[in-house]
Amino acid sequence: MVIRYKKKTPGQIRFIMVVFLIAAVIMILVGALSGLLFGANYIVDQSLSDPDVLVNPSLAGNDIVVTIYEGRRISELEQISVEIEGYAPVVMNVQKGASEVVFTGIAVQITETRTVGVRGIFTDGTVKHLKIVELKFT
Repeated sequence: MVIRYKKKTPGQIRFIMVVFLIAAVIMILVGALSGLLFGANYIVDQSLSDPDVLVNPSLAGNDIVVTIYEGRRISELEQISVEIEGYAPVVMNVQKGASEVVFTGIAVQITETRTVGVRGIFTDGTVKHLKIVELKFT
């Protein structure tokens, strides 16, 4: 018994290539659309979720006052770190139920507008950025 292979014409080869290319494009589009859908869903969920802790740093003379408002992990907040651009971070403990933490004398001899970051240190050891603002020091 002899197996004979039928030669494919250029038209048949072109048709097979077109089918494979169309299938590949469809699979890429389905993958991209599903990724977009899940990515958009994740972004919406994150933006609507309650923040860990909502804080607002402000300048009062030579002190920086970090006002603590609310958040889902406010009971777990142990320490707050204030980082001024160009200076070493300063860490202070947070008393339970405190509505503000005052960093006394932290802004002495600092001038110009600087970026100030506030990090929260929680009971489980995680450190999270809570707020980044620009403050004008005088």
